[in-house]
Amino acid sequence: MSRIVLSTPPFTMEELYGELAKSGNTMPSLGLCSLAAVLKKQGHEIKIIEPIALGIDFSQTIREILDFNPRYTGITAPTILIHQAARLARELKKANGEITIILGGAHITALPVETMSDFPEFDIGCIGEGEDTILELITALESGSDLKKVQGITIREEGKVLVTPPRPFIQELDKLPFPAWEFLKGFPDLYRPPSHTYQRLPAATLFTSRGCPYQCVFCDTSVFGRRYRYHSAGYVFRMADKLYHSYGVKEIIFYDDAITTNKQRLVELCGMLKESGMKIGWSCFSRVNDADKDVLRIMKEAGCWQIGYGIESGSQQILDVLKKKITLDQIRSALCWTKEAGISTKGFFMIGNFLETKETIRQTIDFAKGLALDDFQITNLTPFPGSVSFNIAENYGAFDKDWKKMNTLKVCFIPKDLTPEDLQGGQRKAYLEFYIRPRIIAGKMKEIFRNPVVSLNRIYRGLHSLLGIFLSRYRKH
Repeated sequence: MSRIVLSTPPFTMEELYGELAKSGNTMPSLGLCSLAAVLKKQGHEIKIIEPIALGIDFSQTIREILDFNPRYTGITAPTILIHQAARLARELKKANGEITIILGGAHITALPVETMSDFPEFDIGCIGEGEDTILELITALESGSDLKKVQGITIREEGKVLVTPPRPFIQELDKLPFPAWEFLKGFPDLYRPPSHTYQRLPAATLFTSRGCPYQCVFCDTSVFGRRYRYHSAGYVFRMADKLYHSYGVKEIIFYDDAITTNKQRLVELCGMLKESGMKIGWSCFSRVNDADKDVLRIMKEAGCWQIGYGIESGSQQILDVLKKKITLDQIRSALCWTKEAGISTKGFFMIGNFLETKETIRQTIDFAKGLALDDFQITNLTPFPGSVSFNIAENYGAFDKDWKKMNTLKVCFIPKDLTPEDLQGGQRKAYLEFYIRPRIIAGKMKEIFRNPVVSLNRIYRGLHSLLGIFLSRYRKH
C-alpha cells in the first residue's frame, strides 16, 4: 500500500476573495475527504493538507507534503486556482522528482487537454467523480498496468495528451464511506464558513446529493452531471450524527445546489433530525420553484434557520436567457413563504449578465429591496469552463478567458454597451442600498441580541469586507 497526500493549493484570502477576504470561506474540500475515505478503506496511508485553513504558505505546504514521504500527491483546484496548483506541483517535482502528481477537480474535468498541455507539472488528470477512478488509478500505477485502460483520466503518451473514455457516474452514493474528517488537522475548529452563513460554531459542510437536473447556462455540471443522485435520508442523518457527537459540530451547512429537489427524502431527514434531540442548526440552498409551504414548516421544526436562493436578476428577460426556469412571481412567493415559516432568507444575485444594461441593473437592485430578504450577495457573471456560458459569452459582450480572472468577485465578462465601472458601481450601489435600510439594520441588531459573540463577529467580518469594496472602488476614481 502507498502513502498518499491530498491537498488544495496554497493561496491567500486576498487572492481568492479580494476585498471580501475577511468574510471568506476556509471550509475543507469535501471532495478530498471523500477520496481519503475510499483510499483509507483500500489500505493506503493518507494525509490531507488544507493550506488556507492551516494558515501555511507554499514553502510550508511543500515541507508538510515531503515530511510524509508520499508516493503520490493529489491536488484539486478550480479554474481560479489552477496556476497555484501548477506552482505547487512544479515545486514538489523540484524537491522530489519521484512523486507522481495527480490533478483533479472542476477545471481539469472541463478542460483536460488544454490543462495538461499548458502544465507539464501534472502527471495525470482525474476527470469527473474521483472515488472509483482514484482507486483504479492507484492500483494500475502500483501494478504497472496500462493506464489507458483506466476510465476517466488524462495522461501523456509520446508527447500527446490522451483522454480515456469517461467513467460512469456512481449511482449508489450510499456505498461510499463517510468523508474522512479524521485526516483534517484541527477539524472542525480551524475551518470556518463565510460570514452570514452560520449562527454557531463550530460548523461543518455536507453534500448529500450530486448532479443538477436544471439547465442554467452559467453552471458547470461537468464533474457530477445533470442526473440527480442522492444519499438516503438515513445516510445523511448518520453523517450529521457523527459530526455532532464525535466532533462537537453545532451547525451544518448543506452545500447541495438544491436539497429540496427530492422533498420526500428531505421530509424524512427532517423527521430524523427532530426526533434525535440533537441541538444542531442547519442551513441550505434551494430553488424558488421548489418552495413548498408545508415542507418549509417541517424544515424549520427540524432546525433549519436559513435558506439561500439563487435569484440572479430582477429582469425576467435575463432570467430567461440564463435558462433559470423561474419567474419573478415565483421568487416573491418563495421568499414570503420562507419568512412565514420563520426561516431567514438569503438571495444570491449576479451582475453583468447576458443582456445586462444600466436599466436592468437598476431593476435588480429595486427588485432585491422589495423582496422578503434578510441577506444579500451579488457577484459577477463568470463564464466558467464546462458551462454553456463559456461557449456563448462572446455573443453577448467582451469575454477575457484568462483563467486567473475567472473569479465571481472579479470582472472577466463585460456585456455590450457596459463598462467594468458600470458593473463595479452597480455592485457597490446594490450592497449599499440593500443593507443601509432601517429594516435590515434592525434585523442585524436583533441577531446581536440573540447571540452577541457570534453575531458581532459575523457582522464585523461582513462590514469590513463591504467597506473594503466601497473604499477600493472610490480610490479608483
